Amino acid sequence: MKQPNRNDNPWRAAALTSAIGIDLVVCLMAGYWFGDWLSHTLGGQLWLLGGFLLGLVSAIMSIYFMIKQYGGL
Repeated sequence: MKQPNRNDNPWRAAALTSAIGIDLVVCLMAGYWFGDWLSHTLGGQLWLLGGFLLGLVSAIMSIYFMIKQYGGL
């Protein structure tokens, strides 16, 4: 008889999916805020784009490690 896998829980999958979405939004907003702050402090709009991209990269890395740890990869 096949043993049940602990990763087959649908609530676990729903929690991981919602955590990924929340993490993406938080990292993007933090990067935008940091870029906006740098833009007002140092002048220029390029800082805003850099902060947003920094938030995107940090979100991708964070999501990768989250899936690696909790997703069973």
